[in-house]
Amino acid sequence: MPYVKRNQQGKVVQLMDEPIDEGSEWLELNDLDVVEFLRLPANEMELKKSLAISDSEMVRVVEDLIDILMEKQVFVFTELPEAVQAKLNARKKLRHDVNALSNLISDDDNIF
Repeated sequence: MPYVKRNQQGKVVQLMDEPIDEGSEWLELNDLDVVEFLRLPANEMELKKSLAISDSEMVRVVEDLIDILMEKQVFVFTELPEAVQAKLNARKKLRHDVNALSNLISDDDNIF
């Protein structure tokens, strides 16, 4: 990354991982045109939104990774700091409650 698409004035208007057509141009990430595009307020908000979505997805990845490492006995849960244990337990309980609620709702759908 990034491939860029430019408007008629030559300004970068889109960044892409892959070229979408023959007009796509590959630039270094630190190219001044790319940096200028990333600094636009609208793009900054979009980038922050993408980062927030990525953060929430990574939370689940980290939780699953911790579970796998514990199953393989790479480390013991109690070796984690108490604050981390509390957060992981709270999320595990919350996920269980949400799943239980989802199952309850879907079971009710068959009543009618």
